[in-house]
Amino acid sequence: MGRPPLVVGTFGRINFLVLGKGHVRAQTRFRDFDGRVRTVTRYGRSRAEAERRLRTALRDRAGSVEDSATADSRLCTVATAWLAQIDGSDLAAGTKRLYRFAVTSYVLPGLGELRLREVTVPAIDRLLSTVRSTHGAGAAKATRSVLSGILSEAVRRGALPSNPVRDTPGRRTRRGTPGPRALTAAEVRQLRARLAADPDAVRLDLPDLVDFMLGTGVRIGEACGLRWSAVDLPAGTVRIEATLIRVPGQGLAVQEVPKTTAGRRTLALPGFVLDLLRRRTQVSLTGAAEVVFPSPKGLLRDPFNTSSDLRRALDRAGFDWVTSHAFRKTVATRLDEAGLSARQIADHLGHTRPSLTQDVYLGRGVASPEAAAALRRLR
Repeated sequence: MGRPPLVVGTFGRINFLVLGKGHVRAQTRFRDFDGRVRTVTRYGRSRAEAERRLRTALRDRAGSVEDSATADSRLCTVATAWLAQIDGSDLAAGTKRLYRFAVTSYVLPGLGELRLREVTVPAIDRLLSTVRSTHGAGAAKATRSVLSGILSEAVRRGALPSNPVRDTPGRRTRRGTPGPRALTAAEVRQLRARLAADPDAVRLDLPDLVDFMLGTGVRIGEACGLRWSAVDLPAGTVRIEATLIRVPGQGLAVQEVPKTTAGRRTLALPGFVLDLLRRRTQVSLTGAAEVVFPSPKGLLRDPFNTSSDLRRALDRAGFDWVTSHAFRKTVATRLDEAGLSARQIADHLGHTRPSLTQDVYLGRGVASPEAAAALRRLR
């Protein structure tokens, strides 16, 4: 089998050759913005120096895309420039990885060699339909998002008069297809009881984790990344200020910013969550991370593996239709039933924009006692 093709703007393995004492060559293959693969070489007095010079040359080469573009420019060229901007932004590391994955896995293989004038609404619609049917709705949503960003960059550079993604229809829902729904109070009680009676779920510490998510509406990554330093038991609040991610080549790490800017928030806790946390303070922390919900071995808990464990536990409990998203929807539903505004609900869940609200400045990032009162009904 031959070597896999390089994505535009990327390079392959770096090879070294010692040419003599204090003279090392570093060389790699770089796929340029015209689609051609070229060899890039730099020298140094040591392997480290040669590699450093080569990487600097590759970085400068990747950043050398002209600011102007035309309708005849290829999409891959603008996509590479857009990814360079994303890499240099203050977005969360997980978001950057997701965007790069969507570009390299879906956008470039599907549309990368098209001229910008050829990236039409029908072409985009075909790509999104293919990604949706092959990889799922989440992949299609990410593809649409990054493609919109790339083409907005093309508009900024004067290559397109408008962004065709905005005119591309969204996902077509089939009649009769049920969407995710919230759990009723009775279903919550039944689920909690079945998880507590499941030895595997108890061994994996899932009952407490589910109770915490049902009492707060946080995401799995936010729950796994919660540290005791963010818990204020006397005040009855918790600060959501981090999330747990897997960094390629490094492993699990607590990312010091949540998924979005609005995700940094302080939540007032219902009584049963406070009781849960007080009980857990009596358990000795065996890991160095000092997270509230460590893995069974006392280390950081992998959100992906936790989702898989939770999926199996929910299936055993007879709740095969429930996902962690249903927990967030349950919290949102209870807050809505209690009369909280859309702004308050969005603040509680860490959403940037509420779907229905006029007062966009109400209580941003501030604990809402009304939310804690509403969620006591889930006990």
